[in-house]
Amino acid sequence: MAESTSRVPGRIRVTGAPGEIAAAFALIADLEPVEWVSGGIECAPLAGGRDPVDQAPRLAALTLPWGEVAGASPPLPFPAAVGGGVYRRSPGHAAAPPGLPEIVLVAGEGFGLAEHPTTGMCLELMRLLPDGPALDAGCGSGTLALAWARLGRGPVLAVDLDPRSVTQTLESVVASGLRRAVVCRRAALDQLDGLDITGRVVLANAPQQAQDALLAVAGDPVPPALLISGLDAKGMDDVAEQWVARGMRVTARDSTGRWQAAILVAS
Repeated sequence: MAESTSRVPGRIRVTGAPGEIAAAFALIADLEPVEWVSGGIECAPLAGGRDPVDQAPRLAALTLPWGEVAGASPPLPFPAAVGGGVYRRSPGHAAAPPGLPEIVLVAGEGFGLAEHPTTGMCLELMRLLPDGPALDAGCGSGTLALAWARLGRGPVLAVDLDPRSVTQTLESVVASGLRRAVVCRRAALDQLDGLDITGRVVLANAPQQAQDALLAVAGDPVPPALLISGLDAKGMDDVAEQWVARGMRVTARDSTGRWQAAILVAS
């Protein structure tokens, strides 16, 4: 039987067969898995900046047996999560169970490292995009580029003007074992040329200024598909309208709080 969740322990051991752990891993990831052990996996539910108020109902929802164990809560730099078919973790988290694609994100200052609402929306919407080479325009921490490559969707060119983002993305590419699939370079979006965009699915989780720069350099033909986010409703209406005027059509749109995300494809 699981222990009471009125108090969230610093460290727990979830027990179960490998298949049972794998089936529950989307929830276990939210409990900050840190070490595979004989008969199960140990988690540090309060690590990574997790709030006990949020973690208590997750423990209550866990159907596998668990119990508190001794051990320190490791200093994880950000929470782990499963979304869009991929497990996102730091080097300090436990590896994914067999069969679950994972990316390893190195801590840094690039946007989108933790569970920002726009990152989560983009990862869920990516399944609606066609496979092919991609451009992660304003890659930030590199999460979208790494997920695209890890899921076997195609090779990725990731660009960002911030050198800290480029360094972080490159380190995460190495940590994830994706050096053959992801190329990252420093560049402003308004410095891209047609060869950087033509024929690529564009992933643009970026603010209004970056979206405007991308519109300014995108020529003819338009990208085969586009995922845009990082905008409020008014900004999304404006940016989507400009892409529609160039021959694209909106096929999906989502929101979380004030944030918007949309899929557009070439007509």
